[in-house]
Amino acid sequence: MYRLFNSTPISYIENLKSPEDLVQIPNSKWIIASGMTHHSGLYLIDSQSKATARLIAPKASAPSAEFKNSQPQPHADEMQIHGLSIRAIGGGKSLLYAVNHNGFDKNITRETIEIFEVNTSTATPSITWLGNVPMPKDDQGRYLAGNSVVSGADGAIYTTVMMHPEHNLTEMIAGKITGAVYRWTPTTQKFEKLQGTEFNGNNGIELSKDGKFIYVAHMKKLSKLTNTNPAKEVATAELNYGVFDNLHWAGDKLITAGSRTKNCGNPMTYDCLKDFHITAINPDNLAITPLYQGKYTQDFSGVSTVLPVGKTYYLGSFYRDKMAYFEVK
Repeated sequence: MYRLFNSTPISYIENLKSPEDLVQIPNSKWIIASGMTHHSGLYLIDSQSKATARLIAPKASAPSAEFKNSQPQPHADEMQIHGLSIRAIGGGKSLLYAVNHNGFDKNITRETIEIFEVNTSTATPSITWLGNVPMPKDDQGRYLAGNSVVSGADGAIYTTVMMHPEHNLTEMIAGKITGAVYRWTPTTQKFEKLQGTEFNGNNGIELSKDGKFIYVAHMKKLSKLTNTNPAKEVATAELNYGVFDNLHWAGDKLITAGSRTKNCGNPMTYDCLKDFHITAINPDNLAITPLYQGKYTQDFSGVSTVLPVGKTYYLGSFYRDKMAYFEVK
């Protein structure tokens, strides 16, 4: 039974480009949105006034020593930011991790995870570029493209690869194993594939709050894995009404959003991804609770994430030039 009403009116925030993922700066009214297209990068949104602005880091003199293999700081117009993750570090500061397909339009020149420090000590938050972690290449020299990202308190970075370069969207929709999870640590200074995380369309990722478990969304399924032994699957869940996309914490629950697959056969087809859902997940046993179902319109589609801020729910899209929001009583 849906706890939110499907008739809840939806409003829009304009002046964005492909806001694929959304995070809230801890203990603030501010939202950061990714921009998954060229001349986009990162956006800052005031959740009260709904005002938007591009969030651009000034040119840094050098990367942080922690990220000694960094490639040069990207120009803001080159960054095509996919998944986001943010972690408070105290003193009004947070670390922002951003999946970057760097380049103009389809000319992607590199794949990195960019790391920024977010500072809320001023009236408007600012960011400082700390460095980046290059994605690995396959045996043919092709970059692996990250999708979502999360970091641990120990500084480890986890990212999903939805499709290795030898695969395509048709294979993914058909249910073929196409991706995996990769982990970088300050010790190894490189991404390494976690054996046992090879799934169909690896997408959203989160860590348990104690860091002991990895949650991986992959198309219509969700897996809970043991961090020290990712091949050990603790729990699984499957949506019979949609696909999982980005995955984030909302209080003591996980929350996700994505396209609905009503009247969709097996295997899925692109034609059945017409509407969207919001779903809460129990982190212990992955029991799912449907929260909302909505219809795509000419104005808004491609739902990829949901961010609750108070009684307002914000929705991102991987290709529309706006984000949506609605309020609940």
